[in-house]
Amino acid sequence: MALFTAKERLIASLLSVTPGFKLFVKKVYVTISALIFRKKYTSKILENRVFQMIRACPNLEQETFFGYYDKIPLTKDSELIVHVSNRDTKLSPSSEDSIGIGIWNIKNKKLKIISSSRSYTWQQGTRSQWLTDDLLIYNDFEQGKYLSKVYSLSDQKIVKRFDYSVQDSFGTDYFLSINYRRIMNLRPDYGYRNLPPLNANEMRDLVHDGIWKVDYESGKGVMLYNLENIVSCQPKEIFASCLHKVNHVMINKDGNGFIFIHRFYKGKRRFDRLMYSDFKSLKVLVDDGMVSHCCWVDECTIFGYFSHQGKNGYYYCDIETGNITPCPIMTDLQTGDGHPSCHGDWIVFDSYPDKSRMQHLFLYNRKTDQVLPLLELYQSVKYIGECRCDLHPRFSKDGKLVFFDTVYSGKRSLCFIDISQIV
Repeated sequence: MALFTAKERLIASLLSVTPGFKLFVKKVYVTISALIFRKKYTSKILENRVFQMIRACPNLEQETFFGYYDKIPLTKDSELIVHVSNRDTKLSPSSEDSIGIGIWNIKNKKLKIISSSRSYTWQQGTRSQWLTDDLLIYNDFEQGKYLSKVYSLSDQKIVKRFDYSVQDSFGTDYFLSINYRRIMNLRPDYGYRNLPPLNANEMRDLVHDGIWKVDYESGKGVMLYNLENIVSCQPKEIFASCLHKVNHVMINKDGNGFIFIHRFYKGKRRFDRLMYSDFKSLKVLVDDGMVSHCCWVDECTIFGYFSHQGKNGYYYCDIETGNITPCPIMTDLQTGDGHPSCHGDWIVFDSYPDKSRMQHLFLYNRKTDQVLPLLELYQSVKYIGECRCDLHPRFSKDGKLVFFDTVYSGKRSLCFIDISQIV
């Protein structure tokens, strides 16, 4: 792997205080590096127990993708959620263009477009996710507001509408919602463009914004925590002069707790905290300046990439004791903050493009402490910034398939591999 060095990563970190200049420098640097280190292939299977890479909707002219790494796109009955875009995904999302929400059967290879949405991002799609093997929920924009809808495969129609956008759900019990307008102001990668940005006063309002819990049956939403509650949990002097948001809400497997990232901005500089709630109280789990991508391993354990005692890397975090344990073998790969997903003893994770613009997909066994390289996939320098295509790997429910988004072929595609011979 043509990895970026520690010195190069340090320079990138220092440039973070000037995002616009950083993006310009990064684009020039990665373009030059790609020319120097470019490989002769655009995809390569690195594990001999993986026989092929399969593309969903292979005959479709449009670009396809799923979205984030924290959701399983496949039902047990082989129905795969796929977003379909007529818009060139090298361009930023537009509120003028909608994307299709489709179901592709991985057995009979048939695609059915069930709906469309004008509220989407290339990183997370419409936050489409299965509530049951029959019901899926996704975000949309209608009559001047963001909302979510539930589609039934058996009824072949929308069966519910909510006045709240979904962030994460727990079946047909409840879902959690956040303010995508605030997200759009501070991180457009994950925000929607249908409404104008919040103004300065709205951004400073910590009372009427936060995390909502929405009851599935009644549709009633209550604010669990406003931003003032979150900022008041282990407060710091710097908070008073910062802009705040929450993102990346992830409910645990039993539905009795969730984690989220509290991000606060001092000018152009960003700081992160990882927080946990059992729906009764809040507590801070990680607070060393940087928190990136995390996943649930079990009811008490989170695995993720964050800073601990001044060192960035992969760690386990026990939500009950607060103990943090390093995962040296994954950190020592020096691939940066990939997107981990866990199934039993296995963790699948990816890397950002290296100097040759190759992204890497890995499988890690927590019991044997062994890392298996699975794939190399090329990403053109045309996909950069919020139009990048992270692999965002996710397991199927039985752990035998791994799904990911990729642009190795020159257009965004949802693909998967069979790892049953390994796991």
